[in-house]
Amino acid sequence: MSTMDPLTVSADNPRYLTPLSGAQRAVYLTGSHIWNNFHDGMGPAGTAPKDLDYGAYLDFLAARGHNFIRLWRWEHFRSQAAGGAFELNMTPQPWRRDDSGRFDLSRFDPAYFRRLRERVEAAGDRGMYVAVMLFDGWALHLSPALDNVEGHPFHAANNINGVGITSILDHQVLPLDPAVQALQEDYLRQVVDTVHDLPNVLYEVANESSGGGAADAEMAAVLGVPSGTDWGDSTGWQYWVIEFVKDYERQQGYQPRPVGMTMQFPVPDQAKVNAPLFDGPADWISPGFDDDLFRDGAPVSRWWLDPPAADGRKVLITDSDHVAPGHAEPVWVWKAFLRGHNPILMDYGLIDGTDPAGDPSPGAPPFAAFEPARHAMGDTRRYAETIDLISMMPRGDLTSTGYALADPGAEYLILHPGGGTFTATVASGTYAVGWHDITSRSTSTGERLTVANDEPTTFTTTGPAVLHLKRLT
Repeated sequence: MSTMDPLTVSADNPRYLTPLSGAQRAVYLTGSHIWNNFHDGMGPAGTAPKDLDYGAYLDFLAARGHNFIRLWRWEHFRSQAAGGAFELNMTPQPWRRDDSGRFDLSRFDPAYFRRLRERVEAAGDRGMYVAVMLFDGWALHLSPALDNVEGHPFHAANNINGVGITSILDHQVLPLDPAVQALQEDYLRQVVDTVHDLPNVLYEVANESSGGGAADAEMAAVLGVPSGTDWGDSTGWQYWVIEFVKDYERQQGYQPRPVGMTMQFPVPDQAKVNAPLFDGPADWISPGFDDDLFRDGAPVSRWWLDPPAADGRKVLITDSDHVAPGHAEPVWVWKAFLRGHNPILMDYGLIDGTDPAGDPSPGAPPFAAFEPARHAMGDTRRYAETIDLISMMPRGDLTSTGYALADPGAEYLILHPGGGTFTATVASGTYAVGWHDITSRSTSTGERLTVANDEPTTFTTTGPAVLHLKRLT
């Protein structure tokens, strides 16, 4: 049975979550996730689905020091990605089917909610927090037609209840049809009732729901929809979901759990993509591209190249998939950590499982390519649990590298993302010195450092490395 602490946003350092019990420590979250870590039915078209061995997945995460899972929700029992080359025919779904195979949306399937609870419990037994994704924000508008609608249980032909959505506008843009809203409310209550007492729970509204942008000609051609198709703005609906969950917890006397909101796509102005996240009621957010690099077609954003420092407005659980899809580099993990983020990895290397044999599936990257980033997440977590993270702030101004967490005069963690000489301004005193080599993952102890004046001190590394200074006197 898990002895983990439920989490809330820290009042002392709101860049981080902290135990709801009031213990004065930051809980740093990091880990790998993949689309089929809850549902079955994913794989290249024309092949047998590559269902994930969940127990092996948890062992894989634990071996790398991870403590966070983004538990994916897929609402479609039939859908595709990558222009139809990859199938997402996902089961189980929350509702029972009748003898004809259609869903009865008035009857929940106990197997779905039993699996949900069992998977969250199993993660908790290994010391891992789980963000339970409540809805799928992607497939209704970003998977190819016609199954983007016709593969959903709320399509008229797929249920016996007279519910018939025709696009994402009917499902994730307010106002909703009263029947659709009632079904969503019943489902949300059932999810919360199922896992509310588990201490390792967070919630996430949806992944990449529409944010008011429309399909440009290139995207429309890939998806098989008319150019300029209107997908609406899900912001108000996502705010409603967050408030509904929070209100229901209060009504039932349940302990609150942090609720998150994820980058929306597409949006009318990519530079403002994160504004609804920072301005909304979510406890934590997963930000994304907000710069010209995205509009120019480059594969990475400033959130990958030089992550902005977390300012404490929200807890940032920054997903590689929202800032550099398909990329996995250990230095990015450290950059994000030293800027006050909680970095997580969209781990495409797990498409073929945690111990793949033979050649990767078509379009899937090699498993081994993601290993350095996976290990970096575990390494950052070990440091997060060693340092007094709750007292430390991003202080890039204290070093020529621009990457530091510091409680000035007490403790410093400084990243040099390249190699060579750098400087750090350290308060006077004597410090224990530790080094971590990012490439080899080795740690070493340096000679004590005595600083006489609050002046820049010079250090040298042979490659990407982290310097830890802890005041002794």
